[in-house]
Amino acid sequence: MQYSNHLKSILIVGDLFPTCQNVSYFSKGDIETLFGKEIVQKFSEAYFSICNLEGALTDHPDKCKKTGPVKLAPTDAVEAYRKLGINYCLLANNHATDGGHRGMLDTMQTLDNAGIKYIGAGKSENDIVHFFVKEVGGLRVGFYNVSERMYNKPTETQAGAWLYDEYIVCRELAQLKEECDYLIVLYHGGIEKFPYPSPENKKRFHRMADSGADMIIAQHTHCVGCEEYYNSSYLLYGQGDFLLNNFAAGLTDSGLIIELDIEDGQVHIQKHLVKSVDNMYVRYAEQQDLSDFYARSEKVNDDAFVFRLFQKFCDNELKLYLTAFKSPSKLRLRQRKFFPRAYKKWLFRYNERDLLFALHSLRSEQNRETAVVGIEHQLGIS
Repeated sequence: MQYSNHLKSILIVGDLFPTCQNVSYFSKGDIETLFGKEIVQKFSEAYFSICNLEGALTDHPDKCKKTGPVKLAPTDAVEAYRKLGINYCLLANNHATDGGHRGMLDTMQTLDNAGIKYIGAGKSENDIVHFFVKEVGGLRVGFYNVSERMYNKPTETQAGAWLYDEYIVCRELAQLKEECDYLIVLYHGGIEKFPYPSPENKKRFHRMADSGADMIIAQHTHCVGCEEYYNSSYLLYGQGDFLLNNFAAGLTDSGLIIELDIEDGQVHIQKHLVKSVDNMYVRYAEQQDLSDFYARSEKVNDDAFVFRLFQKFCDNELKLYLTAFKSPSKLRLRQRKFFPRAYKKWLFRYNERDLLFALHSLRSEQNRETAVVGIEHQLGIS
């Protein structure tokens, strides 16, 4: 497709954060080693670019109390983001608060010092900027960043992310749509390592689209998913990572650069496949083969087919949740009747990690839906 000289492009990439293997390249700003010539060239030609900053940039040892990986990197790692030409970082994600309140403050200050803007988080629940509007190629384009709730909830005194509340989000999207011509939601959520939308996630995307979103991109899933054209909106269920330590061959080793070419008030969407190399670098894929992506996309509206796959996925994940919620045996129940003190001692024999995992399973939309569907399938109910 040929565009005029009025063409302006926006690049949106998924999760980007250093690992212990490549953090030195980040700190040196060695973007050619990290990203390769083709990707660096594409960023240099873009009008502006956006990434999800999947962790905390901090030089302090504070950590969030949680289960799962904690993603921290020194503040000088921001040099790679700056050199690549990242203009906006998305902070509404489940790792932004991995460094605790101090780490979140350090991250925002580091981005400010580097001249990189951010949305999706703030110093407190009353200090969160989660959208912006920018004039691009004759269009007023809005960007809205929101995350599922995990360990990232802000308070009146603690930093955190902008979290999904359907009533608030849909109301704000309807209001924001009045201020812009094209509205993009950058959503951090969905089922990790599952390349289709779960039933609840699909409903959520449709509601946001009905409220005014022209495009919704799901990050967080760590794999390239599928796309859907819903009425006049474009929905991407899983962008995949850009560069992150989450490698699994054939699943999380790929991601998409979403390029929006805006010319004379029209938006043209292009998808560019990138591949992880040795879990340290990312490269523009020589073979831009998206056949699997398009095959999945043809099935996205076959709800019965997708749900069967989701049930199978949930069955495989179920043991993780049953460990946290295993009910007492008949022997334990008799113990409760005749030896209540011994039963109470058994009931509360949880270490801190057990309690954190139970809390995470209950609080996270992703984990809750996966556990419920898996248990229902095992019981043969719906």
